[in-house]
Amino acid sequence: MVIHSRHKKSLSVDGAIAAFVLGLATFSSDLWLFTVVLLTFFLSSSKLTKFKATAKRVLEADYEVSSERNWVQVACNGLAGGIAVTMFQVLCQGQTYACYDQARWSTLLLWAYIGHYGCCAGDTWASELGILNKDWPILITQLKKVPPGTNGGVSGLGLAASLAGGAFVGLAGTLTLWFEQPCHGFAWELIVLGSFAGIGGSLIDSLLGATVQQSLYSQDQKKIVPQLKPGENIRIISGLPILDNHQVNILSSFITTSMCAIAALYLYPTA
Repeated sequence: MVIHSRHKKSLSVDGAIAAFVLGLATFSSDLWLFTVVLLTFFLSSSKLTKFKATAKRVLEADYEVSSERNWVQVACNGLAGGIAVTMFQVLCQGQTYACYDQARWSTLLLWAYIGHYGCCAGDTWASELGILNKDWPILITQLKKVPPGTNGGVSGLGLAASLAGGAFVGLAGTLTLWFEQPCHGFAWELIVLGSFAGIGGSLIDSLLGATVQQSLYSQDQKKIVPQLKPGENIRIISGLPILDNHQVNILSSFITTSMCAIAALYLYPTA
């Protein structure tokens, strides 16, 4: 998979190394669910990154010319999930129970895992598709229209994409679990979990982006730019320069992952 991704220019060299380490930890789990969910997120996100890339570069100066994901991006979208699957292998792998929901730790970690990748898929789908919305997005904190690419901007298309991305991850996990642990039945709750994680994580990301991540607009280029440049007419749209995009992504993913784990404890108190 890493070699294929390098060939398709979906991963940089350091990104490929990080993805290999993450894949090694994930694919060695007893449950195929972990592997399928990771591949579902990675392959769908890679496709969407390349979707209408030329149009996205016109709207946002900071849009990456190369669609290759580096190790930082892999860590942002895989660290919490990697921790969850590693803990599952240490604490739950090899246990005698037939279904994952017969033990508290396995339920908690599986919900955390689905929540993490549901959040990451929701945020990625929203970012890659929401920028193509015909109308300008609305800043989540002030409910005013802002230029496409503004951190914290939300749109109908973006919210729908985040919900779809999370649901897609949840569906992949549900179908896989249905085949490998039929004793549980059709785990529809994982689709609901993925959906909530997708749209909830995207909203958390938007809220952080609108407050602790600064957005700059170039009056000359008529689009969002990454930094101030001498002599260029630039104004601040929103936020404070505290966190960058990667830090916002990883923080929102950890918050969403933790919330999903807490939900599992509440809904399965005696597992």
